[in-house]
Amino acid sequence: MKLRTENPLLRYQLFGFTVNRWKRQPWLYGAVAVGVGLTYLLVFQLVAFNQSSFSAALNLCLFIMCLTAPLMAYNLFSLEYEKQTWESLALTRLTAKEILWGKWGAALARVGILTLLALPMLLTTANLDIYVSGSLRGKYPTVLEPTTNLYPFTAGVFVLFSWGALIVSLGMWLSFRLKRTLSTASTLYAGQVFALALLPMLYLTFSIWETGSEFISAIGSYWEGFAWWLYSLFTARAILYLNPFWTAAELQRLFLQHHSNWWLPSWEDQAYEEGLLYLNWGFAQGFTYLALALLFAGLTYRGLKYAWRK
Repeated sequence: MKLRTENPLLRYQLFGFTVNRWKRQPWLYGAVAVGVGLTYLLVFQLVAFNQSSFSAALNLCLFIMCLTAPLMAYNLFSLEYEKQTWESLALTRLTAKEILWGKWGAALARVGILTLLALPMLLTTANLDIYVSGSLRGKYPTVLEPTTNLYPFTAGVFVLFSWGALIVSLGMWLSFRLKRTLSTASTLYAGQVFALALLPMLYLTFSIWETGSEFISAIGSYWEGFAWWLYSLFTARAILYLNPFWTAAELQRLFLQHHSNWWLPSWEDQAYEEGLLYLNWGFAQGFTYLALALLFAGLTYRGLKYAWRK
């Protein structure tokens, strides 16, 4: 079974499709590439020289992922229907697994490339947060220990990639089911606005802005953290806790460990940060996104097997 580089569909989705576009309109795509590159350098300079926080950089990267990830998957199968090449693809010797991996693998590779492009900004802001944390503790920047920030940085990168994987998996499934490129794209963007913005605002409105975060400091073990996640599912607080932008704000607190906020005493702030660690904050959301991504990929694979009996 051709699942890696020998898969012709995967090779075409990664390289051939892009090369054909460049051959047809080289000036247009060349101008787009230059524009995107200059924009990236500008944004990186703004993040680096303005000493942005890690939360701000991660929010920016998540926003870009929300905009670009649908473009990686909204036409994976619908384009086959619209160009009337669906039957031709069915007549090939490719199995359902190879077709799924050819489409899905290419989309995941693009998500991985976008995550790698976000690493310089996240690394820069992580170092800046180390400087702020050390200066608040009365230390000089030359004696800081950067190992304390490894957990939130890794968790933030994991959330970024897993959220992109969820979006492309959902987009692939919608493209297969709806069979219309415009319908798939509009559903993906509208769904993200509803899930990430409107639904949390609706929850906060009816809960009178009570998020339950004040109880996180009482969590003292991983079993209590697991029970907290189960409880949040029944109280609808998972709407907030599974939101990647909410996660970015909470991960920011882990960069400022042992720093006393003006509204909390130092011991209570430290207990809150320990509660976040017991919750596996960032990693728990990332694994949830990946589990949902595998679910949508499995539904697509089931549909392919049912349609072609391959």
